[in-house]
Amino acid sequence: MHMNYLKIWLILVIFSYTGYANELNYSSQNLFPVHNEMVAASQFWIKIFGEHNTNEYLIHDSRKLNIVYEVITWGKLDESKADDPYSKEQKKYFKNKIKFYKEILVDLAAVYPDTNKMNTDQKKAYRLLSGFKSKNDFLEAANRIRVQKGQKNKFRRGLEISGRYMSYLKKTFEKYGLPEELTVLPHVESSFNYKAYSSAGAAGIWQFTRGTGKQFLKISYEVDERLDPILATEAAAKLLKRNFEILGSWPLAITAYNHGAYGMKRAVKKMKTTDLNSIIKKYRSRYFKFASRNFYCEFIAALHVSQNYQTYFGAIAFEDPIQYKEFRLSRYMKYETLSKYLDMDKNLFRKYNPALRLSVYNNSKYMPKGYRVRLPNHISTDSLLASIPEAAYYANQKQSKYYRIRYGDTLSDIARRFGTSVEMLLAVNNISNEHFIRRGMTIRLPDKTDAPVILAAADKSENKTEEAKEAAPEVANETPLETPPADYSRIPIVATPSPEPAKDSTLAHAAVSTNGTNLTDLEIEFIQQKHPAVGYIRVEPEETLGHYSDWLQIKTQSIRNWNNLSFKTPIHLNKKIKLVFKDVTPGEFNSMRLEYHRGLEEDFFVNYEITDTLVHQVKNGENLWYLCNYVFNLPFWLIVDYNKEIDFGKLKPGDKLVVPAVKAKG
Repeated sequence: MHMNYLKIWLILVIFSYTGYANELNYSSQNLFPVHNEMVAASQFWIKIFGEHNTNEYLIHDSRKLNIVYEVITWGKLDESKADDPYSKEQKKYFKNKIKFYKEILVDLAAVYPDTNKMNTDQKKAYRLLSGFKSKNDFLEAANRIRVQKGQKNKFRRGLEISGRYMSYLKKTFEKYGLPEELTVLPHVESSFNYKAYSSAGAAGIWQFTRGTGKQFLKISYEVDERLDPILATEAAAKLLKRNFEILGSWPLAITAYNHGAYGMKRAVKKMKTTDLNSIIKKYRSRYFKFASRNFYCEFIAALHVSQNYQTYFGAIAFEDPIQYKEFRLSRYMKYETLSKYLDMDKNLFRKYNPALRLSVYNNSKYMPKGYRVRLPNHISTDSLLASIPEAAYYANQKQSKYYRIRYGDTLSDIARRFGTSVEMLLAVNNISNEHFIRRGMTIRLPDKTDAPVILAAADKSENKTEEAKEAAPEVANETPLETPPADYSRIPIVATPSPEPAKDSTLAHAAVSTNGTNLTDLEIEFIQQKHPAVGYIRVEPEETLGHYSDWLQIKTQSIRNWNNLSFKTPIHLNKKIKLVFKDVTPGEFNSMRLEYHRGLEEDFFVNYEITDTLVHQVKNGENLWYLCNYVFNLPFWLIVDYNKEIDFGKLKPGDKLVVPAVKAKG
């Protein structure tokens, strides 16, 4: 192995945080104790939150966090890139760095314990790693090298934002009899960014996943209460209280916020202890990984830094608490109608009403009946409501028609099938090129209310230069879609307006017909079509029996009975599920189903763009759930979309998956 050890150890830095000058200093240490062996990890996270910015990367030992091999500064600090995942260049660079330090440790293991065989630099490393007592210690450490990005600038900004909501958080936690200190958890989860949306689909300051969020909050195509810090705090309080009731200690309950209460209950049962330090040291589970092991120490560090913020940041300009009044919508209303009566900037309105989704702000959907609109205190809600004419209200929600793109589809084929045009499909779905569609993509079908959209698109088209016209692809030369386009970064899935219910009989019939001519559009295999229609569907990514029961307006148990499923029997991707369409037509069910999937796509592509694709070779024990949560950090549906030929129920070692590389839009 040809290595210049002198050069290596001149740049190698190993910190021992056990001697860090600032001891842990925070309130309620009896409720939130830190075992002596957890102090080093807590101090590591204090460094991450209070010393290193997001352009600084620490190469460290993932088990012994007091060992940091090197701190690397990557360019100048750019706040707009604070949440960016690793770029392709960074991934390659840090992969080589990890290999670099791994070779050092392997070489040390080869000569240990004979110090006479160590050169000067190996002896220096040996002294710094004084706790290592065997060859195996060095070899194990060689497989524990990890990279962590600093968070100081994000933490500081989070402190500023926290002033906006902290009084509500403290009041809510007091109502539920919970320790006030728990209100610092959003610093760990999101830096108090209410717009935070992880690539795996967790949202809001408390980073609720859809599955957990739906237990406490309303999540629909119009409203996502995970994004409302005040409503989501109520849910977080309920979840933390439940965790504590199940597990009996705050170290376990806080760790369960990341790992799940029943996951921690299994760990306690297996290890026969409620001591978190023992569990962290000895518990081995493919799901209890770095994030779960460190979550409690991150909480302790966030508590310490937030309560001693002047030591790390100096003076902080905390934002003023948000003050508001509410009124409840008795019926549905367009946002654009309300905006006409408000002397209020759209961005400010969104700040007060973060739970409303883009479908509402883009007038694809009406603000829902029963929604409690928040406004600044200076606006007179009584006079506002009195000024809105009766005709501005709607008795029902605005409906939309959607279509899932299939093998061989082109936009011109879809346009002919549904009595519209390629130009209209491009305009209402904000697609710049008809070739940039992919199999599995959900698009909205336009109707007559979209006439202004297509007219604007036509005007824009007429203003093109002759050169641009010549460069534009001809629809006549369009080729059927067989595989996703190679340039995934150009896939244009964005939030777009949705139409009124279709008045054109051909379009309406094609979208919801149950007469046997359009069954592939409905994705339902009918047993009978007369009322009540009965048929089978196949489970798609992110779908549960709870979704089907919501869309059918029935109890989940009815679906279990139709399919002979016991209470805890899970449903898997592509499983056939029998449904009876009694109170909801197959067309209405399918529309809600497609709208749900379009919402998933919108959430993701509003926040992320795909920049490249990688290939992952499946290893032993890896399934779709494990890969998405612990390897890719991406939603199920996206991986399935990129691997249409893979049977994920029969995934085996050696299978190769196409994995999109994503970048946050900021």
